[in-house]
Amino acid sequence: MDVPESSEMPIDFDRGLLSDRIYDLVRAMIKDSTLKPGEQVVESQLARRLSVSQAPVREALKRLTHDGLVTHIRHHGSFVTEFSKREADDARIGRMALEGMAARVAHGRIDDTTRARLTAIVDSMHDAAERHDIAAFRETDFEFHRAVIEASGNVYLPRMWDILEPSLRSMHVLSDPGYDGDWRVVAETHRGLIASLDGGDPDEASDLFVAHAMGLATHPEHPIGPAMNRAIAAARAE
Repeated sequence: MDVPESSEMPIDFDRGLLSDRIYDLVRAMIKDSTLKPGEQVVESQLARRLSVSQAPVREALKRLTHDGLVTHIRHHGSFVTEFSKREADDARIGRMALEGMAARVAHGRIDDTTRARLTAIVDSMHDAAERHDIAAFRETDFEFHRAVIEASGNVYLPRMWDILEPSLRSMHVLSDPGYDGDWRVVAETHRGLIASLDGGDPDEASDLFVAHAMGLATHPEHPIGPAMNRAIAAARAE
């Protein structure tokens, strides 16, 4: 595990609970793939690099294990969780349900500030697509979908997203680098998602977000239920 030296750490360990800040740091490293699936997180090494005792590191790793981001193997240590094909399929299905619900709850609640933020994120996606910077595109894609979930105003939905996001990232469920189509078209589909949140039908907004999560953004079905049932059945058959 390659952790930056303590002198370069971007957080102030003199404020707040150490375990909370270490938790946030390691979670961020997992989310941005600094720590990759299957990589060992060595408690003593992390404590030494951060110039802290092992107790707050241990507490942070326990929380990450509870979140499913870290797996503890007895007598072997803690490792960034790896996801099987079945787990990736489950994450995709979870994303469909979560984003559909978030869109339904956020429908009609988008204020000017949130709308401007979402539009700016889509503009950044276009810029990344023009530069063929898929890494930047991917980050703005995740930023967009989390912003919509936050816009729902439901305090639990972002927590659920935090549980799903590592597997979505590791399996390239969003912004798959292997995609060989036009990334500008992908970016533009997000404007339609924003418009749906201001539309008159929460069912349509929910269906559009679910279709987007299923990869059907350019040809969404309405109602989306039958397509969801087919996707769930296909995942269970594998």
